[in-house]
Amino acid sequence: MKTEILRFIIRYTTFAGNLFPQFLICCLLLYIDFETGYKVGSIWFYGYALNLVIKNSIRKARPPKANWKVPHVNGFSFPSGHSLMSIVLYWSIAKYFAIAMPFAVLFYALPFWLGASRLYLRVHFPEDVLAGWLIAYCYLHFASEKVIEFNSQFYEIFYKICHLFG
Repeated sequence: MKTEILRFIIRYTTFAGNLFPQFLICCLLLYIDFETGYKVGSIWFYGYALNLVIKNSIRKARPPKANWKVPHVNGFSFPSGHSLMSIVLYWSIAKYFAIAMPFAVLFYALPFWLGASRLYLRVHFPEDVLAGWLIAYCYLHFASEKVIEFNSQFYEIFYKICHLFG
């Protein structure tokens, strides 16, 4: 019984690392504070592009499907997109929205839960998850400010497009 409850919790919390919920979070951030949301969304967008480039360059197969604890998963295994993208998004939110403690701890801890969930569900190898975390950390440390600087040239255009509808 406890195993089924844990599996249920993990299967549904892992959605916080999926593309569509993260995209919706970025849209919500634009609504809350357009300028700060634009920074976080830019970092997230280019992080996602980096993830795709690495995955499609390496093309590492996932663990055997017979071992999975979920019915279906798509894409390549390395690096774990849930690990990489959850650090990129949730740490950026904590930093740029200046989330106060103890809530910031949740934003910093969530990516580790999501990475561990991918191991529990047996859809990644440990090195996929560790590499995702490491790549995300390096990307945030070395490139996030450059992404914001680069993307600032598109800010006015995107601002006008978004405010046509609202």
